[in-house]
Amino acid sequence: MFSVFKDKQFIKKLWILALPITIQSFITSSLNLIDNLMVGRLGEEAIAAVGLANQYIFIFNLCITGVNAGASVFMAQFWGKKDLPNIKKILGLDIVVGLAVALLFGFGAIVTPEAIMSILSKDQNVIALGTSYLLVVGISCLFSSFTQAYSSALRSTEQVKVPMYASLIGVGINAFLNWILIFGMFGMPSLGVVGAALATTIARLIEMIYIVSYVYISKNKIAGKLKDLLSFDKHLVKIYFKTSWPVIVNEIVWSVGITAYSVAYAQIGTNAVATMQIATTLNNVFTVLLVGMAIATSIMVGNHIGAGQEDEARSCAKNIGILTPIMSIVVGAVIFITAPIVLKLFNVTPETYSDTIDILRIMALFLPIRTFNMVMIVGVFRGGGDTTYSMLVQAGTVWLYSVPLAFIGAVVWQLPIQLVYILICSEECIKIWFELRRLKNGKWIKNIIHDTTLS
Repeated sequence: MFSVFKDKQFIKKLWILALPITIQSFITSSLNLIDNLMVGRLGEEAIAAVGLANQYIFIFNLCITGVNAGASVFMAQFWGKKDLPNIKKILGLDIVVGLAVALLFGFGAIVTPEAIMSILSKDQNVIALGTSYLLVVGISCLFSSFTQAYSSALRSTEQVKVPMYASLIGVGINAFLNWILIFGMFGMPSLGVVGAALATTIARLIEMIYIVSYVYISKNKIAGKLKDLLSFDKHLVKIYFKTSWPVIVNEIVWSVGITAYSVAYAQIGTNAVATMQIATTLNNVFTVLLVGMAIATSIMVGNHIGAGQEDEARSCAKNIGILTPIMSIVVGAVIFITAPIVLKLFNVTPETYSDTIDILRIMALFLPIRTFNMVMIVGVFRGGGDTTYSMLVQAGTVWLYSVPLAFIGAVVWQLPIQLVYILICSEECIKIWFELRRLKNGKWIKNIIHDTTLS
């Protein structure tokens, strides 16, 4: 099992790619943590409102992630052949599709925020606070679509530091503006949750300006003229969606499923929503390295397959399938032990404090199996071009198993939040069987740029 650590070339390449991605993920997760800490000073209703409102933004982000991930499958394999013209075509298509998604979600947040919040909560105070948050933060969807498209292209061409720097700038600005706008510093009015939304929107704008400016001012290899970016034709659009639609659907299915869990938690009470919001945010901070490893794996596998190195792709998949559970046991132990300490940062009731410790420890126990499933879906299979299988497994286990169980547990059985969450996590035990079977038979290797001719 530990022979993976002897493969120095694999470890070195993984580390070079995963470290900046991990730092970027840590920065983003830290921003969410800072938001929760600052908003948490306004009370549990504010935490619940921002957390639920961000479930809508979360669905948008996952849709954009699906669009970008689908494009990344192509760009990573094209980079294996050093085919820059087709990378620019895919980037242009990525921008166009992402902008369409951003306009749709931004319009919904600005025009129908109260209707969205009414689906997510039955607490009128939470609905009112969340509505005011969505009205402002909706515009940030447009900025994020450009940032994520260029970030995906940079990562796929093994330029992982620039997106990291963009996130670092964004989190610094967001945290500073949160402090000013939420609490009314330097003579500014105290805007509460609206201040948090405004800070996020401004930070997303500056992130976009930074990353797009860098690409074109430095004349980066992915910097394409408008005619290069828009040179894709119907044939390219067809093959893009043939491979990408399962990724996009997968992210939508999963994100809507996560939102459905939040609706189930809301049936237990505002306390349960606040508990899960805090626990999830903290868990995301602790697990950034594992997420970085999954994304790095996708790039490595895609590069190998694009270069015709299928044996290397298989070896990479095997190694990461061993390495991530080992790493997650260590991370899980840290979460389990430190949960009571880190929660002292939050201004919550004793009940929420106790429940959140329980949830974090449940997350820690399920982390090895959850991490394996994540790295297979997000890293190995997606990088290998096997997008449909992952989508079917994800959709089936979420919507045919864990979502119904969440509502049965919360509404019918009226279980406490801890037991409802255990029911949801049991989905991972079903999912891993499908992932192991696919990994062993090798059907996940699909050279999409070899099988399809692009001019």
